[in-house]
Amino acid sequence: MKDQAAMLRRARASEEDSSGSWPAPSGGPMVTVVGSGKGGVGKSTLSVLLAASLAARGRRTLLLDGSQNTGNLHILLGVRPPLSLRAVLAGEASPADLLVPLAEGLSLLPGDSGAENLYGLTAVDRARLHHRLSTVYDEFEHVVVDGGPGLESAVRAAGIRASRLVAVATPEPAALADVYALLKITSLQLPSVPLEVMVNAVGADEEGQAVFDRLSLAAQRFLHRELGYLGCVGEDEGIRRCARHPGALLEERRESIDRIATRLDFAARQEAAA
Repeated sequence: MKDQAAMLRRARASEEDSSGSWPAPSGGPMVTVVGSGKGGVGKSTLSVLLAASLAARGRRTLLLDGSQNTGNLHILLGVRPPLSLRAVLAGEASPADLLVPLAEGLSLLPGDSGAENLYGLTAVDRARLHHRLSTVYDEFEHVVVDGGPGLESAVRAAGIRASRLVAVATPEPAALADVYALLKITSLQLPSVPLEVMVNAVGADEEGQAVFDRLSLAAQRFLHRELGYLGCVGEDEGIRRCARHPGALLEERRESIDRIATRLDFAARQEAAA
């Protein structure tokens, strides 16, 4: 993987030259980037549920699809965006034009899927595009970014105004290895970004705590980093069924997700008051 920190610095210099402005890295909304290092661990589903829970608390919330060219949140949510990222790239639309209302206080900024002009973007150009999209952040109190599968898009998103990276883990050994890789790369390239863990698909709270303890010990020993623990979410067939029916997730509430949303909202209030 290319050095994301260097890539973001080049993107910043290029964007400043072309626009004369740059989004401030501090202040503004709480920006939570949700990543996993691999697909299939429920990251997108958790991102939707978390954003919906924050909006239900009365917070203006943005859900952003960080998969610029393999985006599927709009499919998961059963909405048809009126415009695409291609329109932003072509200068035919602003990022705000892409926003899709989902519920009271909740909007989606969708990704694209299979666009040739997005496929050909360099890593620096992808970072520039994400920076352009981040200009809408200040219209909201919370931003939840589904970092997409793999490492590159999640680390890129974490380098752009992120308040924290939340790594989604599951108890499977392969998933643990991949999420540790995400924590390692983010820690090395973006050392100032706080790292937190959310454990999905557990049989009991004790299993979630055990998964976190393993990751925390490895991070302390090899990365010299402390991890935060947001909590765990139980294995839930009901959520899986909802994910098969576009839009159904917006009607779902889970106490475990609400607790995590409460912690994030409390952290946002503390940071705003500091």
